Amino acid sequence: MCKGKEMVQCSFCSSEQVEKISSFGTAQLVRQYYCNSCYSVFEYIRWQEPQGNE
Repeated sequence: MCKGKEMVQCSFCSSEQVEKISSFGTAQLVRQYYCNSCYSVFEYIRWQEPQGNE
């Protein structure tokens, strides 16, 4: 999923086939997503840098 410059990947399988299920997770700085590939729910830090751009 690409929204603006933010590319969200599943924390478990690295798939980009994810959908946002909540704007807030266990804290205000995270969003909750659902992975359509491995069927997992995960949290993504809103201002997290994409992996691989170090």
